[in-house]
Amino acid sequence: MPLWLAGVLIIIVPTLLAMAGTVFVRSRVGLESLRWNNEVAGFKFATIGVLYAVLLAFAVFVVWSRFSAVADNTAREAGAAATLYRLIDGIHGEPASALRARLTAYLKSAISQDWPALSEGRDSPATTHALTELYDTALTYKPAESREVAPALTAPAA
Repeated sequence: MPLWLAGVLIIIVPTLLAMAGTVFVRSRVGLESLRWNNEVAGFKFATIGVLYAVLLAFAVFVVWSRFSAVADNTAREAGAAATLYRLIDGIHGEPASALRARLTAYLKSAISQDWPALSEGRDSPATTHALTELYDTALTYKPAESREVAPALTAPAA
C-alpha cells in the first residue's frame, strides 16, 4: 500500500469520522444530558488517554529498537566487507581476484536486490546465492606462502 494512502486511511478518515460523530451527537442529544455526561466522561477520557499514551510509547519504542538493530547490523556487515577487502590484499594471484570478484558480486546483489526485497518483507535468493559462492570460493583457497596463513589464536599463558 502506498504511504500516502496509508496516511489517508490511518489519519484523515478516522479524524473525519470523529468530527462527523460529534456533529451527529450534538444534533440529536440535548444540552442538559450532555452537561451531566461531561462530568462522567471526563474521567473515562482521562483513563483512555493514559492507556493510549502508554501503548503509543510502547509502539514507538519497539519501532525505534528495530530501526536501531537494523542500523547496527548494516554497519557490522559493511565493516566485515571492508575487512575482507583488506585481507584479500594479502593474497596473491588468481585466488585474490576470484575472492574480490565474489565479494563485489555479493555486495552489489545485497544493495541492488536484497535491500529492496527486504523493504517488501522478503529476501533475495540471488543475494543468498552470491554469498554462498563467496563462501565456497573462500573455503577452496589454499595459501601458497606462509605469510598468507593467519596465525593460530592461542590462549594467553596463565
